[in-house]
Amino acid sequence: MNNQNMNNITACTNESHEIAINITRKAFVGLARQGMLFHQGILEGCDDALAAALAGEKARICVALAPDADKNYIHLAVADWGCGMDLAALTNALQLGSAPLTNSRLNEHGYGLNNALACLSGGTGDWCIYTRSQPGPYYKVSGPFDLKMTVTEETHLQLPEGLNLQWLDPSTVIYVRVPMAIARTLQRQGNRKLSDLATLRLWLIEHLGVAYRGYLELDPVTLEPSAKIAVTVGQSSMLVPPIQVPMMMARTEKLEVELDGQIVPVIYVHGTLDKSKRDHLVLGGKARYYYQGTQPTQGIDIRLGKRVIATAQLGEIWHKEDGTPISRHNSYNDFVGELILPELPRGVLATLNNKTGIDRNDPDWDKVFEALAEFPPQKNAATFSEDELKKKWMKILKAANPEDEVTSEICVWPTGTRVDVVDKGENGKCDIYELKTRKAEPKDLYQLRMYWDGLVLEGIQPTRGILLTNGYSDRLQEMVRILNTLPAPNFPDGRPSAPYNFSLATHKEKQLL
Repeated sequence: MNNQNMNNITACTNESHEIAINITRKAFVGLARQGMLFHQGILEGCDDALAAALAGEKARICVALAPDADKNYIHLAVADWGCGMDLAALTNALQLGSAPLTNSRLNEHGYGLNNALACLSGGTGDWCIYTRSQPGPYYKVSGPFDLKMTVTEETHLQLPEGLNLQWLDPSTVIYVRVPMAIARTLQRQGNRKLSDLATLRLWLIEHLGVAYRGYLELDPVTLEPSAKIAVTVGQSSMLVPPIQVPMMMARTEKLEVELDGQIVPVIYVHGTLDKSKRDHLVLGGKARYYYQGTQPTQGIDIRLGKRVIATAQLGEIWHKEDGTPISRHNSYNDFVGELILPELPRGVLATLNNKTGIDRNDPDWDKVFEALAEFPPQKNAATFSEDELKKKWMKILKAANPEDEVTSEICVWPTGTRVDVVDKGENGKCDIYELKTRKAEPKDLYQLRMYWDGLVLEGIQPTRGILLTNGYSDRLQEMVRILNTLPAPNFPDGRPSAPYNFSLATHKEKQLL
């Protein structure tokens, strides 16, 4: 047991202990004013839970929500089934800026528990902690903070009715009575009157799925996730899925950066926002906080080990020629990506004390961002990506048939509408292509039909019309079947033209990925 923490504990009875804390009630209230949001406070609790996971075992975390009799509050509990805390560890955890007892990056600053309790309680509300490091009674400490606090030993958890912890016998439970005004801060610009816990849960699942995707996704070796996180509302339980950046036309850059005297591999993946994926990203529904194609959400995520520590980074990383940060602008709305760094020792690439972002005072971050300088964010990424897609497809066609004329310069109709790609070859071959970076939509087929009709009306017979996209639905396949039965226009001299011959293909099928 740490000698300093031994000095902070006074035995009162066989079932209670008095502990000395280095934070006053006034200072604790001050912590609550640092602007942390509801989900950020919960992430602090989940970080502690992940750091406490037993060696070799999958971490289990439950975030439980329940209504309060007063509609201006909700009940919240964050429980885990890790190693728990003995009295000395609990005393240490309650000290402001205490030295962490583990090597985990998730316990980087020693402020996490205090930050979470202050943020979630509003600084003056009710909270308590139950914890044990072995079978038997729990140590329980209750707020508010004071220089002297009493820890009691309890044989059972006594939590408000309706809180469902999903699994039996947790090692640690953090309970907070949260003001509803704080709970609503997990929305970006949401309903100020939102009180439905099922809706709050969906917002929370999105935050958890983004922050912990590295823990929730399948490990390539074990084919198992490193953690399982459940969010309950009463008896209803949902598991948090890993939420990836919805990206298409992705490019991967493998870099190396020298940090703390070692060469560290860095992976930077960047591309274009895939709105179709975004709209089915959270349990089959639309993401509502991240990846919105808006100025506040444009930019890349930064992942350190398995934890996403920052999202929507743009001017924080890239700068103009005069050294000032790149400004957010609608032209960057479709730019997304992820910077993936390996797990690094504590102190290398520091985060803020409340882990709501990176610490730009750490010069190591400058080294990382300098490596990204040669890959500046792409303006109007969706348009740029389609142009790149066309060039790549034309190169593939030309390589397969060097004698063909492959062009994107043929126009139809009096409006001068340009066909995406035309491949002309022997025996009257004239294949036309409509290319999209996203998933196919009905209007894309009509664009292809417009190309076909325009060519026929100029006396040119297309042989195939192919819509080449990121993916398509069964309904769109049925639409192709129907279109191919419709009559095609006659040639200008009145002769009938050949029937339509439309089809669908994916980037993957054509090796465009």
